[in-house]
Amino acid sequence: MKKYTLLLLLAFIGCFLLPVHAFAVDFSIEETKIDAFLQENGMVHVTELHTYEFDGDFNGITRGLIPKKGAAITDFNAQENGKQLEVEKEDATYIIHRPGEDETITIELSYIIENGVEVYEDMAQFYWPFFDSNNETDYENMTITVHPPKTTSDVIAYGYHSAYGTEKIENDGVVIFEMGLVEGGEKGNIRVAYDRDIFSAASVTHNETIRDKLLHEQQELADKEADFLNAQKNWENVAIIVISVLSLYFLLLLFYAWRKRQATLLEAERQTPARSIVPKEVMSMPATIYYFRHFTTGLGDLLTIGMMDLVRKGNIEIRGDDTYHLINKQTEHKHEGQLIHLLFRKLAEKGTFSFEQLESLLKSSSNQQMFRTELAKYQGLIMQEVKSHQLFNQHAKLRWFTGVVSLLFIPLMIVLGIYELYMWLFISLALMVVLLTFAFIFKTRTVKGQIIKQEWDHFKNHFSGLESSSWYTLSDDDKERALIFTTGINDKKLAEKNRFLINNQKDDQEESDELLFLMLALSTTAHLNFGAATQTYAESGSGSTSYSGTGTGVGGGGGGSGAF
Repeated sequence: MKKYTLLLLLAFIGCFLLPVHAFAVDFSIEETKIDAFLQENGMVHVTELHTYEFDGDFNGITRGLIPKKGAAITDFNAQENGKQLEVEKEDATYIIHRPGEDETITIELSYIIENGVEVYEDMAQFYWPFFDSNNETDYENMTITVHPPKTTSDVIAYGYHSAYGTEKIENDGVVIFEMGLVEGGEKGNIRVAYDRDIFSAASVTHNETIRDKLLHEQQELADKEADFLNAQKNWENVAIIVISVLSLYFLLLLFYAWRKRQATLLEAERQTPARSIVPKEVMSMPATIYYFRHFTTGLGDLLTIGMMDLVRKGNIEIRGDDTYHLINKQTEHKHEGQLIHLLFRKLAEKGTFSFEQLESLLKSSSNQQMFRTELAKYQGLIMQEVKSHQLFNQHAKLRWFTGVVSLLFIPLMIVLGIYELYMWLFISLALMVVLLTFAFIFKTRTVKGQIIKQEWDHFKNHFSGLESSSWYTLSDDDKERALIFTTGINDKKLAEKNRFLINNQKDDQEESDELLFLMLALSTTAHLNFGAATQTYAESGSGSTSYSGTGTGVGGGGGGSGAF
């Protein structure tokens, strides 16, 4: 009982220790309107309207407000339709409680920024970050309006980052920053300056003039923007040329690959003799199936077809007590020797292998590690046999050249990102990925490889329509290899056809290949047991943001919004 009490206590404590954002809330901020009313005494009264759209349960919203150095946030208040809402403060984050479910709500926040206006000898400025790069939430449509204490026409106003170029100065001196979408992680400081005389109740905080400095900086920003736009246009032209040239190069690569394939197909057709339903043996059956299945054959299937092939070749004998005996150690291929070593040295007792032994031995973790190691060797040796037949042209020089060419996109994409040419950046990335993929995987079959593929494709496409009379005319070896192939490619339709032909042969013929029936039984038993033995087991959001420390906006200020 004490144990369960302790667990409950730990879970209860954990709920309070987990960060708020661990409990994800699905929401978006559809509209944000911020009005900053500058007072004659230098204080700023701020009203914010935030429209949230929630999908699912929620408990409220958050607003991070980090004041600039020398300023302070006071008298924070939250309401909805005139109703006061409960507010908690945690560091620089205000937590406004307003629970609900699947709603669109508009919350009004109000607060005072003390010392929000900096007063110089000639002008007074409101230079403020209402959010900074720590903000993780998108503002879908943001508008910030700055109201002077009196009507005036002496105004200098501009914004930085996402606020740049969004200002509009009204006739009465009101400045509106229509910023639209502001993505999470963006900054957007605003700067508005008025004539010193309209702040008659405010003391001078800086014994210097600022008008010339503001005008100079405003011009610098305009010049930088013009330079940016000019460079952006130039790099867009570069991107168009580079992407056009490399797109043409890629089309030529595709044409080259098509021509090589067509030439190989024609030559393979010319060299292919009259086809029989079961192709002649060129590689071992495990290697043939591994190649035919594009090197994706599972380890359990490789073991099954490998063991069946050793039975076909007479290396292993199947006896009636569900045991398998090693008869001949001599093998044609290295992977066959490796499989015999695994089955009859590592897993068998006294040269006799059974699936009961396999299941029992693999209960030990050390045996499991040994089994994985030996399997990896077996698979590697099959791959070696496939490679030894040179079934693919690797086109190494072309692939290396294409890979190097594709990497030229990396510096181009960096520049495109800097100059916000995101469409061309995406196209460049896509083309680079396509070229890199070509460089990694492009290869064409040799004539020999194409012949093997075509002959076994022919078998796969026509075996299901094979008549029993044609089946009887096949050699025992052809029938056995057909069984191994249909087992290895995991084609249920072909496997059922094969089973039907074998069983029908047993009923209709006095003499039949007994080994074939033993292999048919082995195909099912081995598939189940090796499949289980090679199976591996593995043991197996967004929310509110807390703003503490220093913001990344002007003067160390900033903030952001969230929900919980």
